[in-house]
Amino acid sequence: MKEGGMAGRSPENNVFDFRAGVSRQKQGKLRGLALLVAGGLLVGILAGVLGIYWPFGSASAEARTTHSFAVCGMVRRTCVVDGDTIWLEGLKIRIADIDTPEISQPRCDYEYDLGIKARDRLVVLLNQGEFSAVPIGNRDEDQYGRKLRVLIRDGRSIGDQLVAEGLARTWSGRRDPWC
Repeated sequence: MKEGGMAGRSPENNVFDFRAGVSRQKQGKLRGLALLVAGGLLVGILAGVLGIYWPFGSASAEARTTHSFAVCGMVRRTCVVDGDTIWLEGLKIRIADIDTPEISQPRCDYEYDLGIKARDRLVVLLNQGEFSAVPIGNRDEDQYGRKLRVLIRDGRSIGDQLVAEGLARTWSGRRDPWC
């Protein structure tokens, strides 16, 4: 028998810590489990963030896409902000061929009401099937960092449809008042 009568055991792993009430061997296993759980949580969080923001810049060229759109809330991944601004796969896009009434800072009740109608109609139009987000001209972004795109379905601009329904104007290069 080895010293202390503990054959085949390592004395430092079997010392009982009376203050903690747990052997050092169990403390080591608990630390390992805690590290494993923390590491798993970190990997899960990173994967979730990557999933939300992937792919980066996918709409920089023409992209054909079918998604489920809703009015934007706290998370802006694929949603409609207003009648001429959307988020598509984490990329903010300004519909380049139209201008719609403002809903975030309207100048009158009429502008706000029409802006809500334009936003809600755009949600419906985008959910009707596949469309393309096509670059226009030689400008890729506006001054706010939004990608400038024309949304096309079956060879027709979705923006032109909003114009035909009286919910938007063809973009003239400047904002005109709605009130």
